[in-house]
Amino acid sequence: MAADQGLKAALHRRAGFATLLLTGADRTDYLHRMLTQDVKGIAAGEAGYACLLTAKGRILGDLLLWNVGDHLLVETDAAAQPAVQPVLERYVIMDDVQIEDVSPLGVRYVLVGPDAERVLTRAGFDVPADRCFIEVEAGGAPGRILRFDRRGLQSFEIAVAPAAAAQLEERLGLTADSVAFAACCVHHGVPRFGPELSEDVLLNEAGLEEAIAWGKGCYPGQEPVVMARHRGRPPRLLVKLSLDDGALVTPGTEVLSEGQVVGHVTSTAPGDGCPAVALAYVKFALAEAGRRFELATGGTATAEDAAPAEPTA
Repeated sequence: MAADQGLKAALHRRAGFATLLLTGADRTDYLHRMLTQDVKGIAAGEAGYACLLTAKGRILGDLLLWNVGDHLLVETDAAAQPAVQPVLERYVIMDDVQIEDVSPLGVRYVLVGPDAERVLTRAGFDVPADRCFIEVEAGGAPGRILRFDRRGLQSFEIAVAPAAAAQLEERLGLTADSVAFAACCVHHGVPRFGPELSEDVLLNEAGLEEAIAWGKGCYPGQEPVVMARHRGRPPRLLVKLSLDDGALVTPGTEVLSEGQVVGHVTSTAPGDGCPAVALAYVKFALAEAGRRFELATGGTATAEDAAPAEPTA
C-alpha cells in the first residue's frame, strides 16, 4: 500500500522465483532456438518476455530474460524451474553454453500500478525506457531497475541486495503487499504462473502475444502454436470478467452459459472504485466482450475483454 493514499501503486516482494545464469559464446543462439521470443533481438541492457513450451505447445514456464552483456539471466517462477531447467540443459549438445542455477539472486521487488512511475521518480530514481534496465544505487549497494509494462499496466522489476530491502521500501514509501499486486494483475488481465499459466495451458489460450515472435525460426512447440493461429482456434481463451453483483468468487468456480459449464475462474480481485473482477478460461466461441455468464456459486458476470488469440498487427 502506498504511504501517500493518493498514489495508486502496489509493491510486491517476489518470494518464489528462480534465476538461471547462461554463459558461453552460443548462449544467445541457443536460447533463440529454444524459446518463443526473438532472443537475438534483445540487446545488452534490455529484457524480453518468452515462454518455454512442450512439444504440444503447452507452457512449461514463462520467462523474463535479462541481457547483461557478457551473460544472460533467465528468471521464472520457482514452481516452473523443475521443468524449465532440465529441458534447457537437455538440448545443449555441441553448443558452447553453460547453465547455472544462481537462485536466489538478491531480492526482487515488482512495482506496479498507474502511479508506479511517479513513485519511482518521487523516490529519486531514474526511470528506464520500456523493456530496458538501468544500474542504480539502493541502500548503499548496487541494484537494477527494469521497466516492463504489460497490457497497459506500468510495471518495474527492482533488484536489490538483501540488506537494502527495508531501505528500498522506506525510500519508495511503500510496504510490500502481494494481495494488492495480484489485484493489479487481475484488473489488467495479466496472467500469472500458477493461477493462469501451467503445463495444462496452451500458449494460444493464454493469449501471450507479448511472448511470441511470429517471424522467427523453429522452437519446441512452434507447430501447434502456429497451427492454432492459422488453421483453427484454441479450445478456450483467457477472459476478464466483471462480477455483476460485486461479490468475489473463489478460483475454480465454474462459469456457465445457458446452464452449461463453459469454463472456470482462475483469479479474482476486489474493486477499487470499480466492479470486482475475475480472470477465467472460457470456450473460445464465447470469449467476447459483453457476453453474460452465470457463475456456479450464484450471480452473473460480464466479459470485459479476452486475451488476443492471434497477433493484432
